[in-house]
Amino acid sequence: MSAIRLGYAQTPRGQLHYAEAGEGPPLLLLHATPRSHRAFRGMLPLLAPHFRAIAIDAPGYGHSHPLPPAIDMGWMAESLVQFLDALNLPRAHVFGLHTGNKIAAAFGQAWPERLDRLVFAGQTHSIIIDGEERERQIRAFCDRFFPDYDADGTEHLRGWVAAHASIQGHWWPQSVQTAASVTEADIAQAETRVLDHLQGWRSIVPTYKAILAFDLPAALRQVRAPTLVLELLTDREAHLSRQATRICALMPDAIPGHIAGADGLTPETRPHAVVEAILPFLLAGKGS
Repeated sequence: MSAIRLGYAQTPRGQLHYAEAGEGPPLLLLHATPRSHRAFRGMLPLLAPHFRAIAIDAPGYGHSHPLPPAIDMGWMAESLVQFLDALNLPRAHVFGLHTGNKIAAAFGQAWPERLDRLVFAGQTHSIIIDGEERERQIRAFCDRFFPDYDADGTEHLRGWVAAHASIQGHWWPQSVQTAASVTEADIAQAETRVLDHLQGWRSIVPTYKAILAFDLPAALRQVRAPTLVLELLTDREAHLSRQATRICALMPDAIPGHIAGADGLTPETRPHAVVEAILPFLLAGKGS
């Protein structure tokens, strides 16, 4: 099993933290909000025999530098370019999950010469093509982070209290509370979510504002890299129409894929399933 190495890349905006494993063609792993490289610690060793797999803490998350007050997806994509420059990497494959898929789309749109192959991954709500419907579904997840506080000086305390409530939910997930048995891995996963939320909670609102303002279909139409659209199919979203094929119809070189019985934590709870789903596609472009 390949060891995971930790490091920092010095960029013009500050240091970006990352974890990596393996050698060979670089493959960047971009996490969801408000996660970090920890979300990919199960995938890194599985990818290491084939790639230099690098899981980045996006700006504002994990151990990376903080976000400015307002950003857009182009700003986040430019941070990815600065990361590649810092590591002297001219190009890379990219796996983007949820927020990471938006960053990857903006990256492929603006810097096509830096992107080899793209895995555009997410639950159905994250990849809906229709802008109004996507916003409606994403807001069902994120509106709790947009409370209507008066700016009377108490909003800072109230925000801190709300962050604590979210952390409590991660500390005591329903699966841990009601499971017939709880494993050490269950506790470790809960711990990583608590750590990630504690480090990234201040960045959640500016990130979601950027996501909601991002024209995802326009970006995807301009991505020229071979792309695997990996839809994570969940029981709670069975009422939503599948989106992978619709996305592929927008793109010049894309194929659909899916993982059934998935959720937003699938890269952590079922890393072998995710790697098995993406590896044939990525290996087809190895060394490109």
